[in-house]
Amino acid sequence: MKKKISAGRLIMTMVLLLSMSFFGACSQKKPSDGGTADAAVESDAKDSVRRGGIVNVTSTKQGVLIKNFNPFSPNALQSTFGCFYETLVFANEYSGEVTPWLAERYSWSEDLKSLEFHLRKDVKWNDGEAFDADDVIFTLELAKGDKALDKAGIWNQGLVDVKKIDAYTIDFTFEEVNTTVLPQMASLYIMPEHIWASVDNPSEWTGNENPVGTGPFVFDEGSFTEQSYRLKRNPLYWQLGEDGKPLPYIDGVQYVGATGNAQAQMKIISGEVDWGAYFLANIDETYVKRDPDHNHYWLPEGNIVYLNLNNGKEPFSNRNVRRALAMAIDQKEITTIMNSGAVPAGQAGVKTGYLSWVPEDAESFRLSFDSDAAVRLLESEGYAKNAKGIMEKDGKALSFELYVPTGWTDWITAVETVSNQLKEIGIDARVNQAAWPSPFLDNITTGNYDISIDYVNSGFSPYYQYNNILPSRHWAPVGEDATGHSQVRYRNEKLDQAFSAYRRTADKNEQLGYIHTILSAVMEDTPLVPLFFNPTWYEYSTRNFTGWPKADDPYTVPKAAGMDKMPVFLNLRPKN
Repeated sequence: MKKKISAGRLIMTMVLLLSMSFFGACSQKKPSDGGTADAAVESDAKDSVRRGGIVNVTSTKQGVLIKNFNPFSPNALQSTFGCFYETLVFANEYSGEVTPWLAERYSWSEDLKSLEFHLRKDVKWNDGEAFDADDVIFTLELAKGDKALDKAGIWNQGLVDVKKIDAYTIDFTFEEVNTTVLPQMASLYIMPEHIWASVDNPSEWTGNENPVGTGPFVFDEGSFTEQSYRLKRNPLYWQLGEDGKPLPYIDGVQYVGATGNAQAQMKIISGEVDWGAYFLANIDETYVKRDPDHNHYWLPEGNIVYLNLNNGKEPFSNRNVRRALAMAIDQKEITTIMNSGAVPAGQAGVKTGYLSWVPEDAESFRLSFDSDAAVRLLESEGYAKNAKGIMEKDGKALSFELYVPTGWTDWITAVETVSNQLKEIGIDARVNQAAWPSPFLDNITTGNYDISIDYVNSGFSPYYQYNNILPSRHWAPVGEDATGHSQVRYRNEKLDQAFSAYRRTADKNEQLGYIHTILSAVMEDTPLVPLFFNPTWYEYSTRNFTGWPKADDPYTVPKAAGMDKMPVFLNLRPKN
């Protein structure tokens, strides 16, 4: 028998400081042994728990809504994921923590090639059938037989076998050690075998009118129209509230559609919805000011936008030139001019929830906006201003292009601002717009550019975003195709070792050390320049409901898609 290293946690200790309502949701209430007085107090507490109300949410699908709850379809409605079908674990994008969900715990084998999940025994499908290991095995076998059904990409991560140990235990075996596969399990939605085993073509099945899932909601039959539909509470849901009854506290969710962005924005501004997920220009004036007591927003950081410095060509192969460029760029000014809700990025490119990963000694090589220091650094490399005021060395001026996709207005504004900032220190950086995807991506991939603007998803720790950009395995010389996001054409053997070592351990403290190595190199060598984080647009009203995530209670990233929305739905309560 393989020795196991525990990595799971009970959901009752779920991360991110969920409010007590959600903590209560995740555990069974124990009967009091304190006598009649204690029983009366507990009874009063249960009676005081507020329930009820329908939460109105903007639908991400625009135009005419089409009833599609098939999780294998690219046109599935957003409620399909999480509301009906759930995952073994929950990966929190704010903290990066992975916690059990349908599984009550998980553990890695001693050699880190097997991942074992222990399922909860009190979970039922909403038709009353028991949920067990057969459903998980069935879901994985579906994905193995048809890669189009492997929406989580699990079989592309070196998975070689999935075994049922007993009715509530499953073992995943991988070809190589790679502990970073764990967060991907949070995208593996488990299907009921007794429903889907008889479906011939799962990706095209249109008969999923009333989804049988383990989630906290069921479809409210007869509620579907071209512009809205409703879900109601699943009375068989496995998570319990403080009152000992199945969550959620709300009666249901009404998804409200729109013909386009303008109509969706008006529905948010007018108060027609409780939860909005759309960009609102001048949000304080257009939304908050209308009802300052109840209308609120929080824009947590999403994916990161950065400048690709082409390290494969001069002058960007010079570390001090790269550092001088970074020092001349003012991210706060960029986001202020953009006025799009974007959040300025620090030099490490790490969002707020991941700041604990930044090494304590980062100040020794941290750069900050300082145009005078940038000039001095260039001068130390032999640059001086010519008659035109442009920095020059050996007859070669610091003159190059900033490459940006045509029509991407936010990015164009950003690089135009960068161009003006670099001009202040004697650098001629001209904005060059090109059509997306071709020729923009073609030139980026082959290295036929100077500086370009790009983005990468943040993932569940700084490892994920930089693993897509910096490892040498993606590298190619200028003129040849680079893979992934490795257009910076940067190589660092120390970084390669840190990325590899991070994947080969499940120990958080060890991973922290490897992240320190990665971030130290990013900050000291400056192969790229982080600019800003795109915002996650999220507006909410406290007029009817409380328990929303917010800046001072960031228990999850409030995305309306996937599993991210579920802690929110489970935490909301009617205000009165």
